[in-house]
Amino acid sequence: MVKDYKWYDRLQYAVLWLLVAAVVINWRAGLWMTMLFLPVTMVKMIAQRKVGNPALGRALRWTLCALVVYWMVLALSLMWTSDVTTGLEVLRLKAVLLVCPLCLLVSDTSYFTANHLRGLGYALLLALCGSFAYFAVKAGIAMSEGTSLSAFQGAFYASRDAGQVYHHAYIALYAVIAMAFVYYDLQSRWNGMQGWLRWLLIVSLPLLICYVVVVNSRAGMLAMGLTVLACVVHLIVTRRSWKLGLGIGVLAVVSIVAATQLVPGYSDRIASTLENVEDDARTSINRCNWHAYCKSPVLGYGVGDYHAKQVEQYAEDGFDYGVNASFNAHNQYLESLLAAGIPGLLALLLFFLIPVYMAIRIQSPHRFVIALFMAVVLFNLLFESMLERQMGLLFVGSMYPVMVLIMSLKENKFVQSVKS
Repeated sequence: MVKDYKWYDRLQYAVLWLLVAAVVINWRAGLWMTMLFLPVTMVKMIAQRKVGNPALGRALRWTLCALVVYWMVLALSLMWTSDVTTGLEVLRLKAVLLVCPLCLLVSDTSYFTANHLRGLGYALLLALCGSFAYFAVKAGIAMSEGTSLSAFQGAFYASRDAGQVYHHAYIALYAVIAMAFVYYDLQSRWNGMQGWLRWLLIVSLPLLICYVVVVNSRAGMLAMGLTVLACVVHLIVTRRSWKLGLGIGVLAVVSIVAATQLVPGYSDRIASTLENVEDDARTSINRCNWHAYCKSPVLGYGVGDYHAKQVEQYAEDGFDYGVNASFNAHNQYLESLLAAGIPGLLALLLFFLIPVYMAIRIQSPHRFVIALFMAVVLFNLLFESMLERQMGLLFVGSMYPVMVLIMSLKENKFVQSVKS
């Protein structure tokens, strides 16, 4: 009977593998893969006649529940919102956060091994490198036909859906996560890795760096710098070699600088922002949203009203650009405060910080990857309202459960020892 169950395990893993690959290539395809993950998991659960996931200890189950709690806090804010219809629509869109965590809570993932999770890392890496190569050829052809430099850059984060753009910040984030995976796989398996694979991983790093540079996301560039710094420190601590760590760090910095010089049309948006902080649109956006929050600091405005209040505040502060564009806060912390006040912010911090705490507590061998992932996302939330658009919701809804699966390997060892 156990042998028959392996088919369902493989099917579930295949859908998860396709989900990780699809979110990079086309976010709509990733959304469909997320929706497919739910019925496949339900079929697997019914076939095995088992509800619950023994691969997750109590702590990891609470970690997944923390993501559900965030959604529930937003749902509770319907009690003090006036536009309930809009609030329900917002909750429907944010429900993508619940799919993968709920699937992992009810479905047995004891079959997951380090190789399964490494396969997800390679799915992300292959999708990014393939996407980069595709758009590089496409942009090169366009350039040869006299297309502008801005169109060259835009080609790298344009979705294949007609008229639909894949926001550059998320492409950059996926690339940064892939860079962290490449570093960790090389660092942890260098001696046991086949030579051809080692060189392919090394060659992929310049492509990922170029991808981050060409999409020119400020948050992505800063996240890449943070990741490089974290990897260098980790290498120095684990290898106890300052020379090796600093050498890798210098090589990474040189590669990033070289990419900024070689990518056509690259402009240093970070430097230009620092030079004109007061005139930058995001400064005005954040200021207006802070003014709006201060008018209702405890519970916010509710999930149905907060966006309307943002636009009202733009008008009140004379920020016409914000009114016309109907901007969100471009800061998820502010966004959560506006939607559900202090409870919303606490719930947001809870589901990002609990995995780091749990990874350290259970002494997960992969705690560096988990802490780095959460740090990159928490940093990016300062510049993007990630949970206000489907691309960001899909990013968190798919990547967050993968981090929990990484931690579950520690629990799997315990389960296997009990069975034996």
